Amino acid sequence: MFLKEDGSFGFIEAEDFRDDVFFHVHCWDGRVTQNGIEKVVAPEIMMWVEFELDDEHRAQEDRLRAKIVRPTDRPSGRKLSGRDATFRIVTHHPKARKKRPSWRKD
Repeated sequence: MFLKEDGSFGFIEAEDFRDDVFFHVHCWDGRVTQNGIEKVVAPEIMMWVEFELDDEHRAQEDRLRAKIVRPTDRPSGRKLSGRDATFRIVTHHPKARKKRPSWRKD
């Protein structure tokens, strides 16, 4: 994450997009709970964050902008995987047999 010097806005270097994601300071949700105590953290340069994209703005302007930006507890340098998803991912049943297509000979 990169911030302007006065801290009014910044850009997030996203792993999934070629372009950086713009965010304004009013989108920052810095509430963090540690050991049962909630505190507010200010955005910092090179901080690992998670964010939600503003899909309406992307459709209208064709630019990436975040609606909500918050600090993440993910270890730095670790990419997201399917286990990190907040929703249930439907996968192939482990006991299902893999069959070759009937049109393939061998």
